[in-house]
Amino acid sequence: MDKNRLMHKRVILGRICLFVSIVAMISVLDGLTAAHRKPDNDLDIIAGRSFKITGNVYGNVKSARDIGVVSDSTELALNFDKDIFSGYFLGVEMWRGELQAGPDLKPGRYHLRLIPPDLPEIKPDDRQKLESLLSYTVNVYADAGAQRQGSLSLINRYAGVSPWFTALGFFLAALSTGAWIFVISGKIEDEMAKQGFAEIYRVSKNSGGLEVFFGLGKRHGLEPGEKIGLFNASGDFLKEMVVETIGKETSSGVVDILSIRPGFLAARMNPSSMEISS
Repeated sequence: MDKNRLMHKRVILGRICLFVSIVAMISVLDGLTAAHRKPDNDLDIIAGRSFKITGNVYGNVKSARDIGVVSDSTELALNFDKDIFSGYFLGVEMWRGELQAGPDLKPGRYHLRLIPPDLPEIKPDDRQKLESLLSYTVNVYADAGAQRQGSLSLINRYAGVSPWFTALGFFLAALSTGAWIFVISGKIEDEMAKQGFAEIYRVSKNSGGLEVFFGLGKRHGLEPGEKIGLFNASGDFLKEMVVETIGKETSSGVVDILSIRPGFLAARMNPSSMEISS
């Protein structure tokens, strides 16, 4: 394929990769912002549905059914499983239950409060913190559409998908596009090498000036002492350089001017000697 066509395709893919990467980052920020704004004890449910929840055990509880529940409505209930279990990470005792919203429950904001038995005597400040942990706000919606409109995530609200799902999808798209860019870049380098050109990929200062590294080496027929021309991004000739160090696919030389930067081009001055071996 023609080098110019490959470079055009790489530019297009680069723009796509940038776009999907930005969308992935925005999705992550949207998900984190929504999660930060919504407390753990703020729950959403659709009337007529239920879902499982868990929580930490406070007080002298032998069975989860020992915990009392006060609700704003008889249509909103929290039914506990009997057994207490240990958390996976910290090993604290936890309960498991099912939050149920009756089909006749009107949309709105409701409250649930847990009443554990035999709470120990604690300081007033600690008791206030404990009260907040035992209290739940339940937002009841008429249907999935209404629940989506109430979402704190802008992506979920307007696109109807989880921001984390969006972030994962666009992240995978960015990885895929990046892989294609890598492959095409390799093809471009091969096409340039056949014509005796290579991109300068690194420049470092030393006592003799600047050591310039570029993507031509023994595989391309380059020899020690061969002269290389250096060109800027606009194609203007800058300096002639003698190759000093040669590797299989990369080489370097030293120049005494400071205007060389990565992204500039190195070109063989004797095209008739070019060859590429596998």
